[in-house]
Amino acid sequence: MKSWALKLIVFSFVSLSFSTSAAFNCSVDVSRVLIYGNGSVNILHTGRGDYTYICNLNNDWKGVSVTTCAMWTGMLQSIKQNNGKAIFYYGGEGSCSTLPTYSGTPAPVYIGDM
Repeated sequence: MKSWALKLIVFSFVSLSFSTSAAFNCSVDVSRVLIYGNGSVNILHTGRGDYTYICNLNNDWKGVSVTTCAMWTGMLQSIKQNNGKAIFYYGGEGSCSTLPTYSGTPAPVYIGDM
């Protein structure tokens, strides 16, 4: 996919997040990416200050496929390595600072590179 097309898609999703009152997003620095032996992926980011579970590399989790999980994990590792920012978008009410932690975290709708 062309770079401009990918940016347009991400921009469209970000724009939608501002027009929906029952959803929220987090623009954060990624501090840690943990991958457990059972496939669980936990992220420590500046929006929460504790680990949030995003997916599982071995099994579908809350609608997130193994393929999507692998792509998100690779992207987040790259963001961390390059000191970039990530955006996490969640459906439902809440905020970054009040996200449940570990496996209690809701599944992100999308994750992007800012």
